[in-house]
Amino acid sequence: MKKLIALSIFLTSIFTWMSLPAHAVDCIEKACIDVYTQDGKIVIEGRKGSGPVEKKAVAPAPARTRKPVVRKPVAPKPKITGTAKPKVVTSTKKPVVRKKATPAATTSATSLSDKLVELLPTTGIAYSPSFQPLIKVPVFFWCDVPEVITKKMEIVGEIITVQLKPTFIWHYGDGTFFMTRKAGAPYPDGEIQHTYSNQGHYLIELITRWEGTFTVDGATAPIPGKIDTVSVAPISVVAAPSRFTPPVLYKKGTP
Repeated sequence: MKKLIALSIFLTSIFTWMSLPAHAVDCIEKACIDVYTQDGKIVIEGRKGSGPVEKKAVAPAPARTRKPVVRKPVAPKPKITGTAKPKVVTSTKKPVVRKKATPAATTSATSLSDKLVELLPTTGIAYSPSFQPLIKVPVFFWCDVPEVITKKMEIVGEIITVQLKPTFIWHYGDGTFFMTRKAGAPYPDGEIQHTYSNQGHYLIELITRWEGTFTVDGATAPIPGKIDTVSVAPISVVAAPSRFTPPVLYKKGTP
């Protein structure tokens, strides 16, 4: 009977171990890292071990001990009614001394868990000429975000390298758009250009779409999901002023 019970416990433990996902089993031996996007942010989670997360118990403050004040009772004045002397009564109770509280023991750490959240930079829009660009003249656009962002961080003892690359989608406000991986530059080196045909006030909209990868222990994997950030800026395009000048007629013989 004992052999059957022992065999049943052994098989139950084997089946329990086999039923665990591979991710959970691997986390016991080495750190498990997960990188994903959530609410417009990059989230990095790490876990190592199978026990409770490391926590330190806070020891309570030791109680203060006060020295007891022993007051000697004052014997009342006896009434003299005879020749016997009055008795003086004194207290025989011992003072109570409180012991100092011993600090609580700290729990041993058998598991590590941590979570990091990375915010993406805000994209700023610039264009040239910056004041009243003319119709039928190219306007140069650019933004202040680098074309590659690389960050290194440590979580649960592992070094994580996150690399992000943006895609820029320019909406010029007149119904046209342009998609590029370049951040652009001012005149004359910029390749992001647009020419307005009509004068007016327009609203430029720049959508920055972030994608990336993360590397742990030499292995690289894509970050699931995409993050879109939107920036806007107004622009006023004017027509070139023109003035009609009548031709000057010269008569023969005039200098």
